[in-house]
Amino acid sequence: METTGGHRAKLERRDFIVFERRLKEALAGLFSFQGHGLIFPRAGTEPVATWNGKEKKILLPLPDSSGGPAAIFTARGVAAAEVKPLLPMWPALAAILTENLLLYKQSLCDPATGLFTRHHLLAALERELELMREPAPALPGKAEAADPEAGGGLFAGGGELPRRGSLGMVVFRLAALRDVVREYGYAFADSLTVALADALSACRPEQAVAARTGDSEFAVYLPTATAKSCRTLATAVNAAFAEVALEHPLKRERIGVGSSAGYALYPQDMAGDLFALPYAEQARLLLRKARLAAALAAENHALGIGRDGPVMGFGRILAEGGRVQEVLPLSRVVVGLGGGMHAREGARFSIWSVQYPVRGAENRPPSALTPLYKGELVLLEVGENTSQAEVTHLGDPAWPIEPGDRLTLLPEDETGPLPVKAGEERRDPISGFLRHGDFFARWAEEREHVDGFSLVLVRLVPLENPAVEESGEATPNPDRCMAEAAAMFRDTFGRNILAGRYGLNSLIFFHPGREAEGLAARYEALLTEMRGRLGVEVAAGIAPYPCLEFRKSDAPENCRKALDYALLLPEPHVGVLDSLALNISADKLYSQGDTFGAVREYQLALLADAANGMAWNSLGICLAGLGRHAEAESRFREALACDPTDVMALYNLGYVHQITGRADEARAFFETCLTHSPGHLFALIRLGQLAEGRGEASEAETLYERAAALPGGKGPTCRHFARLRKAEGRRDEARELLHEALVHDPQDALAQHLLAGLYLDAGEDPEMAAALARQSVSLRPDLKPAWLELARALEAQGKAVQAREARLKAGEL
Repeated sequence: METTGGHRAKLERRDFIVFERRLKEALAGLFSFQGHGLIFPRAGTEPVATWNGKEKKILLPLPDSSGGPAAIFTARGVAAAEVKPLLPMWPALAAILTENLLLYKQSLCDPATGLFTRHHLLAALERELELMREPAPALPGKAEAADPEAGGGLFAGGGELPRRGSLGMVVFRLAALRDVVREYGYAFADSLTVALADALSACRPEQAVAARTGDSEFAVYLPTATAKSCRTLATAVNAAFAEVALEHPLKRERIGVGSSAGYALYPQDMAGDLFALPYAEQARLLLRKARLAAALAAENHALGIGRDGPVMGFGRILAEGGRVQEVLPLSRVVVGLGGGMHAREGARFSIWSVQYPVRGAENRPPSALTPLYKGELVLLEVGENTSQAEVTHLGDPAWPIEPGDRLTLLPEDETGPLPVKAGEERRDPISGFLRHGDFFARWAEEREHVDGFSLVLVRLVPLENPAVEESGEATPNPDRCMAEAAAMFRDTFGRNILAGRYGLNSLIFFHPGREAEGLAARYEALLTEMRGRLGVEVAAGIAPYPCLEFRKSDAPENCRKALDYALLLPEPHVGVLDSLALNISADKLYSQGDTFGAVREYQLALLADAANGMAWNSLGICLAGLGRHAEAESRFREALACDPTDVMALYNLGYVHQITGRADEARAFFETCLTHSPGHLFALIRLGQLAEGRGEASEAETLYERAAALPGGKGPTCRHFARLRKAEGRRDEARELLHEALVHDPQDALAQHLLAGLYLDAGEDPEMAAALARQSVSLRPDLKPAWLELARALEAQGKAVQAREARLKAGEL
């Protein structure tokens, strides 16, 4: 069977698993059946449609794009009267069915390259994000490795942590393709693009989804990824692209193009408020972040300052990817960093350049020059892609700030600008308070003369008023609101209050003394009045000192943590740095992949309030993820001491007992969990696993049926039902259930390795079993049974050396 319309996408054996649901629906229109599955015969066999009247089972061979037998669709519980008339005409029907599958696949693929389209890539990513954010998130790491048949991991407070580790998006930009089109024509450029796509397909991992997302752009979505794996793939693909070159038939020149790569990780590169967006929006944002990184990688590589060559991670953009775009009057500049790159007001950067004249260096690359330090700046107004900043320090007036100068993020604990002499301080013309750099220079001096103080960060945002917009009235002027707000602060706290302009919509105040609670009450009253009089949304974050083990210089960062907390509170939005604020900050660190930073922050939250059950529970999750199960257990018990009915703590204690081999204790905790939450899906699944371990298959069956009856329970329980059917010798039903599990979650590594084992046991094509096992170990390198299945499949193919390597990975040799 030829592909239609010159389309490069072909129907392969793996596609029958991917499109199994579509195939099932098509055949259900021809005859009814109770169960179905797929068989992959060994190469060289020529199966024919067969009816088994004794078992009421039919086997229907299906061809691939080359016309050879690719798979056999098996259906059981079939009525003879329905299928016997179909057998003589099955070859024609099979050709039509596979042609329809091919057309469907081609609708998902780019015609020229055969890679998936941008739409399909985003749809697959959206589906994976939905699975990651399910209510029962699993914790990756040694805890999962200790329990290879896990049915759900540890529960975090609020259920906001990812169900599995992280995923990655890698984008490859081929900017030089435009030059190829201009110089050699579209047809030659298309041929070169096809060759590049083939190189990408050869490099991508088994489980990855590769797509053409633009005329000169490719993208690869990795279901399970780390920064290292994304960087490794990007480097390998860039090297493969560098080897691709085609000879132009007229000019007899070999033409190739260079590439740059950028990658973004989920959830590490997503800010907390972005998780509330629809999954489709999050998928597109992740692709956009990877594109930004790829564009910056190309720019840095052209200047010769890239650390990893033409590869950049989104997480590094803020630290080393900024540059000056425009120089404004009054020591202001526009920089190419915005909220989309996680920039925030008050962040400080050093300014430097390698583009300056040096005698005798005309032929030297910029990377060979010593960076020239020009000064420092601080962000005042953060937009989506750009920000306005104020130059707080100029290194040498002989070297002015210029467009193209680079930025490097400075550490948070540096107070930054040089001290300002009394009387030389600059005032903000709108608020009348000190400018950003002058305030912090003055604060650094004043804080040394007091034993205690509070630093308060206030943010003002004009309220949206549709009535005003419809009437055509002018909306409140931000500068006027800021001036009136500053006057209200002076009336409340006195004209001599030490205050500064932190950003274009924020102010910062220094209050000597230790009365943080009384100060919070005064701010609540003032912010309520301000909202009513000025029509602005106001929030304040209060950071007291002394506080726990924080230093005085930590107060600005603590203000930001308190402000994040305040924005989650009801009006008036006033938050004091306390145990809950630190808990929220720790959750943010954990969602970004900084487990050790989260552990420290949870410990501080507990130091502030030992009765914070959520902090105890979350700290236990972090420790379990690090393989420290005994310590995790003690933290979960502390959470349970705070609230004996805490379902999360009860389940997590049962989980830890189960993976450490204490089945009876685990069972007691899971049953108590169900007492307080009868619809706890994964507690039921865990109890079913424990029943299997005791050899009580009927009890396990009952528990799994209860779990499957819950909303969203059918997909997660398919794999467990399959394991029961396999133990009973009902392999066809086990196969059907594993296929259902993969329809629910195409990246289910455990279902893939179990299915690979069934294929090998049935004597089917070991190549398909190897493909499934290889994908399983790519998703879960810690899964020893999957490595062993891969070794079996490779041995069946006669690949003894590779099989030995797989056994070494499993620790068997």
